[in-house]
Amino acid sequence: MRARIHRGAREVGGSCVELEADGERLVLDIGRPLWAEADEEVPLPHIAGLARGDDSSLVGVAISHAHPDHCGLIHQISADVPVYIGEAASRILNEAAFFGRLGRELKPSGFLVDRESLQLGPFTVTPYLVDHSAFDAHALLVEAGGRRLLYSGDLRAHGRKPETFERLVREPPEDVDVLLMEGTRLSRAEPRPGEPTSELDVERACVEAFRATEGMVLALYSPQNVDRYVSMYKAALRSDRDLVVDLYTAAVAAATGLHETIPQADWERVKVFVPLSQRIKVKRAKAFERVNALRGSRLFPEQLAERRKRLVMTFRGSMAGDLERADCLAGASAVWSMWPGYLEDASSDGLKAFLKRHGIPLSIIHVSGHATVADLKRLAAAISADRVVPIHTDAPEEFPSLFANVEAHANGEWWAV
Repeated sequence: MRARIHRGAREVGGSCVELEADGERLVLDIGRPLWAEADEEVPLPHIAGLARGDDSSLVGVAISHAHPDHCGLIHQISADVPVYIGEAASRILNEAAFFGRLGRELKPSGFLVDRESLQLGPFTVTPYLVDHSAFDAHALLVEAGGRRLLYSGDLRAHGRKPETFERLVREPPEDVDVLLMEGTRLSRAEPRPGEPTSELDVERACVEAFRATEGMVLALYSPQNVDRYVSMYKAALRSDRDLVVDLYTAAVAAATGLHETIPQADWERVKVFVPLSQRIKVKRAKAFERVNALRGSRLFPEQLAERRKRLVMTFRGSMAGDLERADCLAGASAVWSMWPGYLEDASSDGLKAFLKRHGIPLSIIHVSGHATVADLKRLAAAISADRVVPIHTDAPEEFPSLFANVEAHANGEWWAV
């Protein structure tokens, strides 16, 4: 078996790996790079058959999880190329496709299931469910030609499913030749004293922020980060507030399939506010069932001002006009619960101007979706691969000082597994 990294050898995001064995090929992830602007067209990696589906030696694309930097170019590949992904991840992407660029309509050829192997040509692919800020994420063990490669995808040990990471460390696949391991946090500062280091810390910090707010809390987070959505819900309850979601968040929650454990739009302390942009989208698509099904949970603009002290509003900058028209921002505060680097992007200028205009203070309460260096060390020691190859990192030069048997490879370089 041979491998080459098309993107990710020296950057975080845009991950794509091609494997070859017995004249057939398998692709792991087809990510959109984080540096690309929202409307920027990014070409597919140069992989035969990917765009046209005209090369039978390409047996498929396996997607580790549903973040755009791992699956964001999937809409550019031929419909004739088989795609494999977690079933819930596929549902989430299909739901998100209705609302905008973060979704993709997929018709997978098969689904990734924790520790159940798939045979794709000469490749045996075994997914391992992992803890990450994307729901239904997997590490992927690929076996072919008597060789074994474990692709970590993105993972961590401090979310709401730490038992999946601990199980991978406790019951790792044996005789792994190459561990293709993410190193996102090798170049990023560790949390300062007092900052959250786990998803439970995020929940606790949000409780404090919510209780200290006189009016409405504007919570800025990604609904596809289901762990964070649950943290917001739990913190809202502990602060005696209702969590308000929009149609997009409600759709993602429903798509998880865990209606007994993931807060749903029909739960008593969950309310649904449909911003103007989504009402227009529903009308144009004649998708009225999306709002009709939530009639009993709806909050309307005229109710927001009166109830603002009891609400945590799932918010994004595009909703600013809705809340201004509702005149419900007295005493409000905002919580940013995503990577702080996004706040430095020009796309956040409008949000910051809105907050300044209304005198709304912004606090950052976030924890990374990626493993700490200490947990990566635990993982590498447990896997005990013959070689560790860096990916999803902009600091591959840091690997040799932290892990044994490191072998870095450049983008586009074929190497033997």
